[in-house]
This record gives sequence, C-alpha cells and structure tokens, in this order.
Amino acid sequence: METGILASWSLKEGDSFGAGDVIAKIETDKASIDFEAQDDGVIAKLLIPDGSEDVVVGHPIMVTVEDADDVAAFKDFSVPSEAAATPPPAEEKPAAAPTPSPEPAASVPPIAEPVVAAAPEPVVTTPEPVAVVHAPVAPTMAPSWGSSARVASAIAKTLSANQTEYIEKYGTTGQLPL
Repeated sequence: METGILASWSLKEGDSFGAGDVIAKIETDKASIDFEAQDDGVIAKLLIPDGSEDVVVGHPIMVTVEDADDVAAFKDFSVPSEAAATPPPAEEKPAAAPTPSPEPAASVPPIAEPVVAAAPEPVVTTPEPVAVVHAPVAPTMAPSWGSSARVASAIAKTLSANQTEYIEKYGTTGQLPL
C-alpha cells in the first residue's frame, strides 16, 4: 500500500485521548481501518483534513503533545515541503594529497601454501531388495451388525467389547446401519 484515504477524524484539535481511543478512520483499497492511539495525549494540530485522498503512507497527518498547555505552540504549524525538508547536497572538498605509505621494516619470507590432497571417490552401494508381503496387513471385520468380529487386532477387540457393553447398558438407538 502506497496511499490511503483519511475518511474522517473522530477527534478535533485540543481533544485529549487515551491509549486505544479511535482517532481517525483510514480507508485503503482493501479495508476501512480505525486508527487507534497507542499512548495518552492531546491533538495539537490536524495536518490533513477529512476526506483527503491519496495520503502517502509515512507522511505526517497530525501533531500530538502530552500536555494541553502545549497545543497553542502548534497553532500555525505546517509540514515543511519536500524541497525544504531535504538537505542541500554537500559541497565536494578537494582531495587531500596522498600520504606516502610507510616502508616495511624487514622483509618477511613468503609463506608456502599447504598442499591439499584430492578427496577419495565416494563408494556407491545399492541396497538389497526387500521382500514384499502379499498377504493383507489388517484383518477385516465381520459384515453383520452387532455380531462380534473375529479379528486378531487388540484394538478391534477392545472396541467391540466397549460397543457390546454400551448396548447392554443403554440399548440401541433404534437406527439400522445403511
């Protein structure tokens, strides 16, 4: 987002606000957002009027102060134009004469670079083939409703026992399976 619309101010100059108070309503291309105060203060000057379009993000929209006594100091305040806000380019100073570099005190013999051996070739091995199981992994349950399933699974046995106990205690719901 580069710009937005300042739809309306909820407060006016001289009004005090607290943390969490809605100060203005900002509209973007995707949403309408309440601009909430982060701290306590007083609005000294509103720099952008209601309904202003193309308000640049990061551009000041108001001046706040901590004490109501300081509001009068900002009565005639305005944001400086961009030309006045940017400092003039600095003048180039003439380059100073290069200073001679100091000569080394004594000659140091060059250090020989270490010899690095080539890395050995990686050994590639193929894994042994794994036997494939052709039998079903999980046994199936009996298709009839309410009959005990003859299964080797401990979980299925526990679930079946819990279901039987529930039916004996509370009865059936009266619905038949599809």
